This record gives sequence, structure tokens and C-alpha cells, in this order.
Amino acid sequence: MLIATLLAVLSPQSPEEDLAAVLRAERARVDAMARVQPAVCSVMAKGSPGGGSGVIYDPAGFVLTNFHVVGKPEVREMVVGLPDGNLYEADVLGIDPGSDLAVLLIQDDSKRPWPFAKIGDSDALLVGETVFAMGNPFLLATDFAPTVTWGIVSGTHRYQPGAGNRNLVYPDCIQVDVPVNPGNSGGPLFNQNGEIVGINGRISVRDRGRVNVGVGFAIASNQIRNFLGDLMAGKHAEHGTLDMNAWFMKAPYETKEAEKERLGVFVQAVFEDSKVGEYGVALGDEITKFCGTRVRSANQLATMVGVLPTGTWVTLSFRPQLEEGGYGPERTIEFTLSTLDTGSSRDPDRIADDRHRRLAANLLARAIEKIDDAEGVDLRMLGPKDQVVRLRRLGEQLRIDKGDVALVRTEAGSGFRIEKSGAAAELSEEETAKLERILATNPWLRRGAGLRKLLEGGDLEGGTMVQGRPAYVINLPGDGQRQIYLFEDGSPAGCRYRDPTQKGLVELRVREDATRIVIDGELKPGWSILPPEYATPSAELFRRPAQ
Repeated sequence: MLIATLLAVLSPQSPEEDLAAVLRAERARVDAMARVQPAVCSVMAKGSPGGGSGVIYDPAGFVLTNFHVVGKPEVREMVVGLPDGNLYEADVLGIDPGSDLAVLLIQDDSKRPWPFAKIGDSDALLVGETVFAMGNPFLLATDFAPTVTWGIVSGTHRYQPGAGNRNLVYPDCIQVDVPVNPGNSGGPLFNQNGEIVGINGRISVRDRGRVNVGVGFAIASNQIRNFLGDLMAGKHAEHGTLDMNAWFMKAPYETKEAEKERLGVFVQAVFEDSKVGEYGVALGDEITKFCGTRVRSANQLATMVGVLPTGTWVTLSFRPQLEEGGYGPERTIEFTLSTLDTGSSRDPDRIADDRHRRLAANLLARAIEKIDDAEGVDLRMLGPKDQVVRLRRLGEQLRIDKGDVALVRTEAGSGFRIEKSGAAAELSEEETAKLERILATNPWLRRGAGLRKLLEGGDLEGGTMVQGRPAYVINLPGDGQRQIYLFEDGSPAGCRYRDPTQKGLVELRVREDATRIVIDGELKPGWSILPPEYATPSAELFRRPAQ
């Protein structure tokens, strides 16, 4: 009676309005479940009634599930059961034993587009928020119609250690009280809007057998995004490592009164031949930041590193321990993560076939369809010592201004001419080839239809991280080892090509106001690429000056 009285006093709405709001929320939840249900599947080995669950996340038929549902790296085919009651054969493309993920592709081309659910933003989840899981626990659904369970987010960014050989580590997972049980493995965790925010994979059973006791863990969708490019390309996904161990503890040397109770994350071991060791990180140093984020615990550091692929450019800030006691000023180093071995060295030929990789590249072409076309562009690159390089394109015409020299091409196949004083009369073949590769590879020089045309005939090489955001790497046809990097929404992230003048691989990585230029693996600091202006430059720029 007291509770009813309090609700009546506190609620600004009438009981009828409260009931209507509850019914609307229930209807929205039921509608979301009905909308995504056709995309949830059972995943089984051929000839076996057991298995787990999965979810189609793209209309081409790409499926997310757990690696432990696939079982072994050498498995190349599985069977998928959909709520339409039918079984379909599926190819196992990429696997990630390190964090328990796998991507499949349903073989039946005639059924495309498949029902699918979108991947959402796991970082937006709040503790206490409503989520729901779908899958086939205990093989209850012989017609493959998934079971639905509902609950709340109990915790976010949990770290769960793995098994032997560094496998099945959940570095960034979502803890839920949603009932998930054996058979739910690999199935989706959805937010209230029906977006995939995790892949269910682990439960806490304690002493009650293989029955959930209210603590489940799902691999966060934003971690999955970091490896999706490699998984869709058929790779054995590789996680990065700092090649060191760090613990959260009191400062080992108490030299100042203010530091007697100092707590922090301190280096306990640096592995042989580690990059951090080469840059000066040593036993006893205090780790202060990773990629600009303050490090407050060893688990937090393990989570931030564990969700990144090998080769990711990162920054690490630390305070070196001084011989006389105490710690020196903070230093920041920049390098690429080494590879955390999860057995991929024993599986070098896993790459998907060309047909699958071209299909995966088409996903990016679909995203670009939402980007407006542009006939011309004006792009500026700023370098150290006040260097300015300006690229302007109009159709197939290109003008590059650098210092007091301008290089101009007035039409496709016409070659480049030199304008302004102090320049040589002709370009060498290598210089001309370099300019052609810039025009044919730089993704900021095209937009919309022009960018889609650039991708024609391309195939997915894998994924990469560009300033903390996952991007897809597309191999382009033609000479020069040309690749283009695109974010999930189809916007440019970078490119790579072989420079015939410098005899090296030039790589550009850009996100918003952050730019990295790398040549043959060596970082060239001091450069930035300004946001391009997609307007039509005047045709006067490309006309030959009067003699």
C-alpha cells in the first residue's frame, strides 16, 4: 500500500498513462525481437546434431559465431539452420582463436539478400540497460526458431582470461544477467533497438554443472569490428601485444613523502626483443597512458591492448624509474604492436578465395552509394618546415602544386607537364608513374561514383586500424601494389602504393585531424592532411599557359 501511494505521488502521469507507456515499451521490444529473429541461426558441424548459434550481419550471408563453435582451425565448412526451417552449407572464412570469434559465409547465392541484423555500438551500453539474447540453447528448437531471453547489462569492459596457448581470451566483454546456456554460444546479444552489441560466448557455472547462474559474458561488438576485415578476408586474426607485463601496485621506491602511498601500474617484465624495450621501457617504470587514455589498472591496460590487431600504431606514455629513486618526467613513444601468437604460424594458407574477397569488397561499394558524388576536389597536405602540397582534380585532370613547381595533367593518358620556374623540362618514367599512382590510389581525390569506380575489380585484403578506428583494406587492380583503406561507412581512411622514385611503400593513414605517413614501415612525423573541399576547381587551372 505504501509503495502504491509513493508511486501515485511521484508519478506525473495517471495510472492509465503509466500502463500505456509500459505497453508501448513492451510492443517496441517485441517488434525489435520479431525484426531480428530471421537473422539468428543455429551453427553445426556437418553430420553432428550439436553446435551453437550465430547471426547474419550482412545481406550477402556473412555470419558471426564463436571460434569454439567451429571447433578447430582446420574446419572449413559448417551447417547453418535458419528460422525458415532449412539447413544451408556455409564456408568458414576467418577465425580468431585468441578472442573466440569466427566468420562464416552461407554458400547458397540464390537466397541473397539474406535477412540480417546490424552491428551496433557496444560502447554506448549503460549498466542497467535492457538487452536480449537469441540462440538455440540445449538444441530446444528443432525447427531452428531461436529462443529469446531478456535481462540487463550487469557490467561493461570486463576482462576474462583464456585457456592455454593464449586462446579464448575475452579482453573486452559485456557482463549480463540474461539467461544464456550451452547452445547459446556464438549467438547475438541485442540492444533495445535490435542491434548486435555482442556475441555470447561464456557463462559462469560455478558448482552447479553447465547451467547458467546469472553471469554471462558477450564479446563486445566494437572489439569484433576491429577484426572483421581480417575475418571476412579469411585470415587467422592476429592480436597485438606490448611484449611486457605490468601490475597495479604501490610505487616500489618511496623517495618522497607524497609518494609513499602512490599507486599505479608498473612494469614487472619486459620480453626479449620487445619494441617497448628498444624504446627505453624498463623494469619498474610506471605506465601512465595508452593511446592518450590514462592507465588506472593492469586489467584496463590489458583490455585496451587486447582489442587491437597486430601492427596497430599506438602511443605509450611512461615515467622511467630513476637510479637514485623516484621517477623521471613522462615520456611518450609511438610504435606498432607486435603479434601475440595464437597458433596462426601453423595456418598460413587460410586466405579466402577471390570470389569471397570480391564479395566482401562490395560491402564497401554499397556504403559509398550513400555518399554524394563530386566532380572535383581540392586537397591540401601540410608538412614540416611549412611545406604545403596542394592537389586539385577535375575529372581526369590533376594539378599538384609543391613549392614553386606545378605538375599538371589535362586529360587521361596525356602525361604530366611542368609549370613555373626552376623545373626540369621533362619528368622521368619513375616520376610519371608515381604521379599516376597518386591519382589512381589517393581516396580523397574521389567521392561517390568516382570512388566506387576506383573499387571496381578490387578485393578485400583484410583490416587495419586508423587512429583507433577500424578500416577495411581493399586491393586495387593494376601495378604498384595499390591499396585503399575505407572506414565502415565508405569514407576514406588511407591508402598505400609503391613509390617508384623512393623505391618504397608509401602509406597514408588519416582520421579527422590526425595523420600518419609511413614509408617502408618508418613513421614520417609532422605531416597533416586537411579535410578535402569537394568543389569543382576552375578549368583554367589545367590549361597550358600562353607561350
